[in-house]
Order: sequence, then structure tokens, then C-alpha cells
Amino acid sequence: MDNIEIAVQKITDIIIQRLQKEENRKNVAFLGKEYSSIRTYYENRGYKIASGKDKSDTDIVIVTELAILNMNRIALGLPQTEDEVIIFQHLLNKKKVFFLEEGMELHASQNFAPRALLQVLENYKNQLVRYGASILPLKHFETINETVNQEVKDITHESDRKELLTIAKVRKLNLHAGDIFETDKNIIVTALARDYLRDLGVEIV
Repeated sequence: MDNIEIAVQKITDIIIQRLQKEENRKNVAFLGKEYSSIRTYYENRGYKIASGKDKSDTDIVIVTELAILNMNRIALGLPQTEDEVIIFQHLLNKKKVFFLEEGMELHASQNFAPRALLQVLENYKNQLVRYGASILPLKHFETINETVNQEVKDITHESDRKELLTIAKVRKLNLHAGDIFETDKNIIVTALARDYLRDLGVEIV
């Protein structure tokens, strides 16, 4: 009987540890169409994709579709729809918000809207950036990040000895806001390089 209780306790401990690990995972929410390339990018880095009501309390929001009226209301600080409120709250709390450039109605309107009107709308778009949001093209996730990860792997696998990653080396990687920089036990990131990455909006994992 004692052995059964010990076994049950061990199983319980394992389950609790896994649940705690799951709870501590950072999460990402999609507002609009979900892109498999972006989803895979974050899932491979341990992020959980939020759904439903969980979208209001996530670490990152990726807005893949944004109408001009939605953009204007958020820029003016007057969110109305549920998605607008989620975006505004994330900006207010200094959480990461990424707008997919191709999903912005303004991007699709560049070729036919009057120039004067475009200038006004560009001001609203720039206001979102001033609030802390990033506007990224789809290739940012599909191409640039693949290149970054490969370069990091090259640094890691050159040898088994410790590699000092200086700010000069980091600049050569051509990182952008929203990138996730992966390190391991063989890479030592200098304090200046770490500060540079954080100021750039790159997450270090």
C-alpha cells in the first residue's frame, strides 16, 4: 500500500511540474487571419498560441488584419471593438504589438487613395509606432528570422569553446524589433550587447 501511495505521489508531482511549466509559457494571440509561418515560428520557440478569451491577456499580439477605421480609432485612443480594446490595452501596458504590413488596409490603398488623404492616414499609422507597436512585413517572419537563426547556429557550432558575443557581432546580424535571439551555454552575451538587443526590441531566450 505504501508503494502505491509513493508512486501516486511521484506521478502527481510530475503532473504538477508539467502544469506549472505550461502556465509559465509565454503566449501569442492572433487578431485576424492566422499565418502558419508565424505560428510555427513562435511555437518552435516555446510560445503558446492563445485563443478565445485568452487573447486579452497575452505577451504578444500579432494583428494580421487592420482596417483603416480600426487603425484610426486606436491611434486616437478611442478603441471600440473587442480587438481594438485588446490592442490598445497591450500598448497601454507596454506589451508587444506587431501589425502585419500586408494586412493593413492602408497598405493596400497606397496605389489609389488621394495623396492628401494618405498623408493623414500615414500620421495615424506612425502614431501606433510611437505608442510602441511594430509594423512588419510577412517576410520578416519567413525569411529574416530564418537567416538570423542560421547565423546564430553558425556561431554556436564553430567550436565547443565559449563564444563571446559583442555588440559589434550583434550589429552584423541585422536584427529587427520582434526577433527572438536564441543563446545557449556556449554563447556569452556581453552586457552592452544585451542592452543593445533589448533597446532594439529583440527578445533574448
